[in-house]
Amino acid sequence: MRLTLHDATALAGEFLVQHGMPGEHAKIVADHLVYASVAGHDFAGFSRLLPIADNLRQRGPGGTVTTVHETDKSALIDGADVIGYVTSLIGMDKAIALAKKSGVGIVGVNNSWFSGMLRYYVERAARADLVAMHAANSTARVAPHGGMDRLLGTNPIAFAFPADGRPVVVDLATASMSWGDVIYHQQTGRQIPENRALDAQGHGTTDPLAALAGAFLPWGGARGSSLAVVVQALGILGGSDPIVSEAGKWGYLFVAIDPALLFPTEEFKRRISSMRDSIEESRPAHGFSTVRAPGSGTDERIAEGQTRGWIEVADEVYEAVRGRRGA
Repeated sequence: MRLTLHDATALAGEFLVQHGMPGEHAKIVADHLVYASVAGHDFAGFSRLLPIADNLRQRGPGGTVTTVHETDKSALIDGADVIGYVTSLIGMDKAIALAKKSGVGIVGVNNSWFSGMLRYYVERAARADLVAMHAANSTARVAPHGGMDRLLGTNPIAFAFPADGRPVVVDLATASMSWGDVIYHQQTGRQIPENRALDAQGHGTTDPLAALAGAFLPWGGARGSSLAVVVQALGILGGSDPIVSEAGKWGYLFVAIDPALLFPTEEFKRRISSMRDSIEESRPAHGFSTVRAPGSGTDERIAEGQTRGWIEVADEVYEAVRGRRGA
């Protein structure tokens, strides 16, 4: 099903309000989901409406987000069980404001859930001429390397650096698949790739339902598992529990740094641009047509999608969303 960006945003916002989300929050989430679809990440886009609705039914829309503690360089925010698309925007914008005043902004957010594409937040800081880092732990769905018990979240981490033109953005999950991607495979009736998950008995599986009942594998073996532990710890610094249960509250950490603390901002941006250009102008190895800097493919898809003005939504997802409006 092809939807214009306007119609997709309107339908998503309407759906979320009908499932109990305040209108202001629904607009934030709808904008993010359409951004993710435009970026080519269908599993993080429009299809996420269905599990969000399920969580709203179980959790409700949450309360009032409050700042628990604040200094000139830091803040700790209680997300009041409000969805992470909203609390993460609050957290990143707070880190940006602190960094603009003092050079550094460090913000922890807890008592929240589902935060979407981390790129969305760090890119916001880079466009304000700040270096940014964001880590988010999540519900335990990933087994540590060599294990079969669900102890770690999919635990993404992202970085962004201001540059001439577009920023350089690195956004990666530490799991072999994200939870949303497995859900998307289940929604569209497809098997997941091999060597991505274990069933409840610890055997490899390509069945998304078995993977959801079992555990996902870490990306990159022991190295990815170690990085997942780092993100888990940074989420604890943001205020989460050590292991986040199904009903648990995720922990987010946001860091924004003014490069002018160490280097003239414009010169730093020029050097970051030069680094990116040297990567993309380098010779491709056999079997590759081009060399891409991290995030450049997503940049291109976003630019193309915004110019095109529409997204493609899987028919199964569209019909399910239409069928559950007002449910």
